[in-house]
Amino acid sequence: MGKAKRTANGVSDKAVFRDLIPLNSLSEEHFQEISKNMVVEDVSAGRYLFGEGDQDNRSVYLLDGEVNFVDGSGRVSGVVIAGTDPARYPLANQQPRLVSARVATRSIIATIDSTLLDVLLTFDQTSASMSVNAGVQADDDWLTRMFQSDAFVKMPPENIQQMLKKMGSVAVMEGDVIIRQGDEGDYFYIIREGKCSVTRQASTEGWDVPLAELSNGDCFGEEALVSDARRNASVTMMTDGTLMRLSKQDFLKLLKKPLVHYVDYTLALSMIADGDMWLDVRLPEEHANHAFEDSLNIPLLNLRDKATKLIPNRKYIICCDTGRRSASAAFLLSQRGFEVYVLEGGLNRGVPPEVFGFTSEPPAPDSGETTDTARATARTISDAAEGVLQQERDAAMEETATVKQQLSELQDELENLQTHFTRFIKASERLEAACDEARQAREEIAADMEQLKSRFARPLSLK
Repeated sequence: MGKAKRTANGVSDKAVFRDLIPLNSLSEEHFQEISKNMVVEDVSAGRYLFGEGDQDNRSVYLLDGEVNFVDGSGRVSGVVIAGTDPARYPLANQQPRLVSARVATRSIIATIDSTLLDVLLTFDQTSASMSVNAGVQADDDWLTRMFQSDAFVKMPPENIQQMLKKMGSVAVMEGDVIIRQGDEGDYFYIIREGKCSVTRQASTEGWDVPLAELSNGDCFGEEALVSDARRNASVTMMTDGTLMRLSKQDFLKLLKKPLVHYVDYTLALSMIADGDMWLDVRLPEEHANHAFEDSLNIPLLNLRDKATKLIPNRKYIICCDTGRRSASAAFLLSQRGFEVYVLEGGLNRGVPPEVFGFTSEPPAPDSGETTDTARATARTISDAAEGVLQQERDAAMEETATVKQQLSELQDELENLQTHFTRFIKASERLEAACDEARQAREEIAADMEQLKSRFARPLSLK
């Protein structure tokens, strides 16, 4: 990984972003989107990027410089240097934060919203996992074909009954776009009659890549609902037909809930002890950074093609950083008859930090530093932090006083304006009264002139 270069306008080498994990797996379109939402800062030495215990939902990357991890006692417990392999990963990405991160030398830092990144990863990997299936044969009995799938075999009978009651029938025409890539997920669809094509746009100005052809009894639209992401492909009717659709709310209640089961870390460990297996659906580079021992790594984007390699009668506990990709994987594998579970909270929130070698406990002091020295260091840091807080409070009070003064001046100005406005209204009323008097006078003069004209006109007519 190369270091970012400083220029007057910030980072000049944008290729550095492409080397970050897991940004390096994003499609070009989503990489551009995440780049637009990335905040890049030139940070001076001594500044804290985040503190121990923070839950900021940010992925923080070091592009240039050096960052120290500081434990609860104020000691440096780790160092990350730009250009090294650890700098490709987000800094101490556990939430809540297990350590504080302090800039050791002037550095360039990039910050990304973790939820946005996770949604885009899920979006890309679910869409990339679809394969062309053009040889699907039509079936007159769409219900029979639908219920032959493992997904519906596992559903409780009452859920099936409720699903059929809540489904709506929609008549469609050839060329109708049922789902548009990038839209919010709203419905789950089953083809009752007809054929449709599934395509994905290669780029914002590119062409549509065919992914699949679907026909009677086939389902689509579930992935955006399961992962709470945007639509990852477009679905267009190839013929006239009829679709059955189920709202997102009913889908989550009647379909997702029976197929996606969550277990906490304690229960997952007991299942692993009984012979079940961890299935990690993150990218290989994420898995290599930290993962459960003996866990099977099949990225979500490859899961459709590699599902046949899984042992049918074995239980799998699916994990990823947040659980979002795990939910998509669980729904996909449940549809294929596998018994799977999702680790609740994911690796970031559902697993004790010490499992992967992280710890929030301060290390024991070495021979070169006594406990008293550590305490003195902690007091120094505490005093410094208190001094910064006091400065911020003083600045806030000054700003408050300034705002109050400005408010008072605005109130005085408003009162002056109200006085002038009252005077203007009164002057307008006087002017209007004067105009009425002038109008009445003109009318009286006009009437008098008409009378004079009549009097002088009579003798002239007698001649």
